[in-house]
Amino acid sequence: MRGFSRFGLRVRLALAFVGVAVLAVGLATLLSNRGLHPRVSEAAESRLERSAAHMAEVAAAVYRDEGGWSAEARDTLTHLARLNGVRLRLSGRLPAPSATAPVLVDGREVGRVAVAPESGTLLTQEEEHLQTSLDRLHVAAGAASVVAALLLAFLLAETLSRPLRRIRDAAQRIEEGDLTARVELSGDSEMRAVGHALNRLAETLEHEEEIRKSSVADLAHELRTPVSALLSRIEAAQDDVLEDEADNLAAMHAETLRLARLLDDLASLAEAERPGLLIEKRVVDLADVGRREADAFAQRFAAKDVGFSTELEPVAVRGDADRLGQVVSNLLSNALRYTESGGRVDLRVRREERSAVLEVVDTGVGIVPEDLSHVFTRFWRGEKSRSRATGGAGIGLAIVHELVRAHDGRIDVESRPGAGSTFRVSLPVLDTRGLHENGRPASPDLQTPTRP
Repeated sequence: MRGFSRFGLRVRLALAFVGVAVLAVGLATLLSNRGLHPRVSEAAESRLERSAAHMAEVAAAVYRDEGGWSAEARDTLTHLARLNGVRLRLSGRLPAPSATAPVLVDGREVGRVAVAPESGTLLTQEEEHLQTSLDRLHVAAGAASVVAALLLAFLLAETLSRPLRRIRDAAQRIEEGDLTARVELSGDSEMRAVGHALNRLAETLEHEEEIRKSSVADLAHELRTPVSALLSRIEAAQDDVLEDEADNLAAMHAETLRLARLLDDLASLAEAERPGLLIEKRVVDLADVGRREADAFAQRFAAKDVGFSTELEPVAVRGDADRLGQVVSNLLSNALRYTESGGRVDLRVRREERSAVLEVVDTGVGIVPEDLSHVFTRFWRGEKSRSRATGGAGIGLAIVHELVRAHDGRIDVESRPGAGSTFRVSLPVLDTRGLHENGRPASPDLQTPTRP
């Protein structure tokens, strides 16, 4: 089988079809020979027995006419037997193939005749010719079947292999780096499904490559700005052209802090993308996580004159409290960044069937529909709603997405330009009795009241 698998599809199909054809013809020939030849022999034996019976009747008539087995009677029977194409003997037996029959005169057996084909063979020339013709027909049918099987195999193999070759060529082009390669869909439904899957893979790879290039360009821009500022101020200090050294140091310190924040964001994203090594899941009240982060952000919202309210329903999940706090913190920071003074941000936690839902709703600038599918992409910021004027490196929501996925949850966003945005995190909910794990009692809000 291993050697057979080394051949191409067309060769394997051809060999398979030829094998089936040869097997079918061989079985047909075998069954024909085993069935037809014995029947021809039986017919010839039956004919010989009829000849023996007929010659016995003739011998009885000659016996009555001649009054016995005279020499004339024997000559007459021999002559008549030759006319019938057989040899005759009135007593004894003839070598096979032969047949015998009793000679009855007035119900009395007066002798026996034995007849044998004059040619010495049981079958006549016509019967032998018939068998030979049948064997030749079987051979011809076998050869025709092999030729037809070869033609059919190559035709079918070409039909099957053409879309496969297209898929292979496209895959090779993708492997060589041509991510624009696509498969022309053809063939049966399975082939079209494979081609469609490869096209989707190529589209995904092309999109990821575009994101990678864009990410590198954005990262280079984010790094270039503070580095350029630092370099220019350092050169100015070296040239003694700065009048206010303290102001220069403060500006350099600010640019250094900006670089540090960017590096921290990159480190956070790297950690979020390998959450299995960093997340320690325990039973957590999502409302407690939201309340802690809300308290931390209260002054920031007040300083920007943005209204802030919470609706926190106790609901238990299994997760890492610190990482879930990071999710809430990034969502609140994102909402604060894109909500102008006089706007409003709401933080909500509730239970919906078997999910714990955390929502951050703002009345900020919103996101245009074509940008919604990119908001969780690293370094991405829309031209309008996510402009560099608002600050940030476009990493926070990417971190949120990875952390939510690490908690077996999902995050969705709804937004309209000028009407704000709603970020909704859904996590698998736990039974409230799970909070008794780890030796910690449930909070009073989550404890089930006992009946008196």
